[in-house]
Amino acid sequence: MSSLQQYLDLYAAQGETLCGASCAAMNAAREAALAGLQQHGLPTSRNERYKYTDVEAALAPDYGLNLRRTLPAVDPYKEYRCAVPHLSTSLYFVVNDVPYTVQTPTAPLPEGVLVQPLSQADPALVAAYYNREAGRKYDGVTALNTLLAQDGLLVYLPAGTILSNPIQIVNVAAARADLMVNRRLLIVAEEGAQGVILLCEHTDGQCRTLSTQVTEIFVGEGANIQVNAVEETTEQHTALDNVYVHQAAASHVSYNGVTLTCGQTRHRLDFRLDGKGADMVARGVVVADGQQRVDNSLVVDHAAPSCTSDMLYKYVLDGHSVGAFAGLVLVEKGAQKSLSQQTNANICAAPTARAFSQPMLEIYADDVKCNHGSTIGKLDESALFYMRQRGIPEREARLILQQAFVGDVLRHIELERLRERLAHLVEMRFRGELSACAGCKMCR
Repeated sequence: MSSLQQYLDLYAAQGETLCGASCAAMNAAREAALAGLQQHGLPTSRNERYKYTDVEAALAPDYGLNLRRTLPAVDPYKEYRCAVPHLSTSLYFVVNDVPYTVQTPTAPLPEGVLVQPLSQADPALVAAYYNREAGRKYDGVTALNTLLAQDGLLVYLPAGTILSNPIQIVNVAAARADLMVNRRLLIVAEEGAQGVILLCEHTDGQCRTLSTQVTEIFVGEGANIQVNAVEETTEQHTALDNVYVHQAAASHVSYNGVTLTCGQTRHRLDFRLDGKGADMVARGVVVADGQQRVDNSLVVDHAAPSCTSDMLYKYVLDGHSVGAFAGLVLVEKGAQKSLSQQTNANICAAPTARAFSQPMLEIYADDVKCNHGSTIGKLDESALFYMRQRGIPEREARLILQQAFVGDVLRHIELERLRERLAHLVEMRFRGELSACAGCKMCR
C-alpha cells in the first residue's frame, strides 16, 4: 500500500468522524483536496520544490490519529511552561492538533482581537479566508492536511489594532504511541494592524510523531506583522510545514525561523506581494547535526509594482546532517520597480555534512533590481589560527565564529528579549547542551 492510499482509506472510513469536529469552511474544502490527491498524488523528487525531501517516505509509517480529539490529562500551562524571560506574552497551547481552551492566557488582548479555535470562530470570518491562499495552487502536503485536519486556530487583529504583547502559540506533539497531527493556523491582520506572533514547536515523548501544518497569513493594507518561529523537537519528529502569506498594499511582514533541534523538517514559505509597496523579509537560522535534515523552500511572488523582498538564511551543519535551501523570486509582468535580495550561506562543520543551495530569479519586468547569492564552505581557517595564536582554545574559537555567523540573522529580530534568549539557546546548542527537546527549554 502506498503512503497516500492509507490516508485515502482512512478518510473513506472515518470521514464522518473527521468532519464532525470541524467548522463548515474546513469541511467544504475537503472534497477538492481529495480530488487533487486522487489526481496528482503526493509530491516526489521530480517536483522541483520537493527535490530534497522524500514525502512518500515521511508519510509511510503507520501513524495513529487522534480522531476523538482527546486532550492529555496534563495542564499544558503547568507541564510545558514555555516562556522567554522578562517577555510578557498572550500564551496559547495546541496539544497535538487540539487547541487547549480550558485556561485563558494571563496577558489580556486588546478589544476585538481574537485567538480561538476555528470550530468556535465566526463562520463567515473563517469562510472568507480559510484555504483561500493555500488552495490557490495544488500542493500534495497542503491537500493532505486540508483533507485530514479537524480544527485549527484563528488569530484575528481588527483594523488599526496594535498588540502591546506578542501572541505566543506553542505546538506540542505529545504521544505515547506513533502519532500524526494535522494543524491549521489562520492569521488575519486587517488594515493598519500591528503585532508580533511567536510560534514554538516542541515534542514530549520518545515515540515517532509527524506534524503537518498549514498556516495562512493575510496582511491588510498598511499592516505590519512579525512572525517568529522557533523549532525545538526530537530526532523522532518529522515536520511538514507550509506557510502562505498574502500581502496588500504598503504592508510589511517579517518572518524569522530558527531551527535548533529536529528530526526531519521541511518548511515551505510562499509570499504573494499583491499590493503596491508591499514589503517582506524572511530570515532563518538552522543548526543541525547527527542525522537531522532541514529543508527550507521559499517563493516570493512580486505581483504588484514597487514591492521589496529580502531573504537571508544561514545554516551550520555538523555530523551527517543535511541542509537544503531553495528560494525563488518571481517578478511578474507589470511589477516594475521591484527590489529583491536573496542570500543563503552554509557552514559544513564536518566533512560528512551536506548542504544544497538553489537561489533562483524569474523576472518578467524590465525595471527591477534583483540579486541573489549562495555560499557553502567551512569555518575560516585563518580566523581560527589567528584566535588560537592569541590563546583562545580551538573549541571556543569555533564556537565564537559559529555564533558570529548566525548572529548576523538573529540581530534582525526586533524583540530584544527574544533575540537575547535565542542567542543564548544557539550558544547552548553549539556547546552540545541543547541536543534534544524534553518538554520546552525556552524557560531554562
